[in-house]
Amino acid sequence: MKRITMAAICALCLLAFPQGAQAISTVVETDAADLVNALLGSGVTVSNLSLTGGSVSSGTFTGGVASGIGIDSGIVLTSGNVNLIDSTNTSDGSTGSFGGAGDADLNALVGGETEDATVLKFDFTTTTGSIFFSYVFGSEEYNEYVNSSFNDVFGFFVSGPGITGSQNIALIPGTSTAVAINNVNLGLNSGFYNNNDPGPFAFEYDGFTDVFTASLGGLQVGSTYTLKLAIADRGDSVLDSGVFLQAGSLGGTEPGEEPPGAAVPEPATLTLMGAGLVGLAIRLRSRKK
Repeated sequence: MKRITMAAICALCLLAFPQGAQAISTVVETDAADLVNALLGSGVTVSNLSLTGGSVSSGTFTGGVASGIGIDSGIVLTSGNVNLIDSTNTSDGSTGSFGGAGDADLNALVGGETEDATVLKFDFTTTTGSIFFSYVFGSEEYNEYVNSSFNDVFGFFVSGPGITGSQNIALIPGTSTAVAINNVNLGLNSGFYNNNDPGPFAFEYDGFTDVFTASLGGLQVGSTYTLKLAIADRGDSVLDSGVFLQAGSLGGTEPGEEPPGAAVPEPATLTLMGAGLVGLAIRLRSRKK
């Protein structure tokens, strides 16, 4: 897995977008084919698609770069309601509980029962022997319920030839540790965490990770594997969490760091961005002296 440095992204976003930038925009989507097609890139073929969850727990999003999460557009899976995401952070307790069951694979990751699981599942083949996609995890459980039993979690589980059981590839970069509330926060792995409570980012969740890339190599070209994308509440069904997956990033080669379809900045914005980069370079150079 690869970490895309949020410090650089946020520095550019603060320069490129004025204060009061439009919040992230979400649209409910419950058709598995539409969700997977939005995620799909090159080098991967999919089949046997399914989606389980609440009536408003999955959807698509745009405006992610403007809001500060580092991914411009894609799909979002939540443990609650996607409609609660597209606003500035006005509440510490946004909840869209839908009374759904948990997920056995997620239970195993956090060592306890989960609730309100949303699961997108499909078979795939790869032409390269690898699979990649980029994502961000965010939650309303931050920061009040870190190191508690309310350890909301998600996972990307791959199963198939050469894999014993299922393998979670949603991991903290450089580790074998699953990404969850208690594993990435202000006190643990804080270099991967972005606080939004209070914060300048134009979406609801109180905290979120950097952009990570999930990946798995050594797959058999042409063989059929199963990918299960799952997220759920842990401990109770209160307070939403969500995982944002970059449009077009699910493929057989590593996605680029720049979100697809990002708007070309106006000349004035380019000037500001250039000035910001020069300032950043001078600052870094002065630290090395």
